[in-house]
Amino acid sequence: MEHSQYNKNKEIKYIDYQIITSVVSIIVIIISIVLLYNEQIYLENKKYVISPKKARNLTIFNRVLALITVLIFLYVNYRLYFISKEENENLKPYKLQISASVLTVIASIIVLYVATTSTTETVPDVENPII
Repeated sequence: MEHSQYNKNKEIKYIDYQIITSVVSIIVIIISIVLLYNEQIYLENKKYVISPKKARNLTIFNRVLALITVLIFLYVNYRLYFISKEENENLKPYKLQISASVLTVIASIIVLYVATTSTTETVPDVENPII
């Protein structure tokens, strides 16, 4: 198999990873929305759908899942950078994407830290469906 075709097959594999990881990212957002809704109905003097302890555990799980997804995106961006380098493509977009991915990993680590150190009362207040 010629070198270019080999790289195209690797690129397709990494795009498959991105598709799967994007679906997982949607699940992370849905879990965040459920947790926010849970807090909203409690603030409206209704009963929690998810108990505070379970909500905290779910938040931590969700933050770990989010961290894993951004690490996968970083890995994919890193691999695509090297494929593009072998193909003598413009590397600037890939370098910027890697930089953005590194910053997202740092943000995800911070958000996970906040979730793990928060009490059951403050976890819903720090839930953010975007990060």
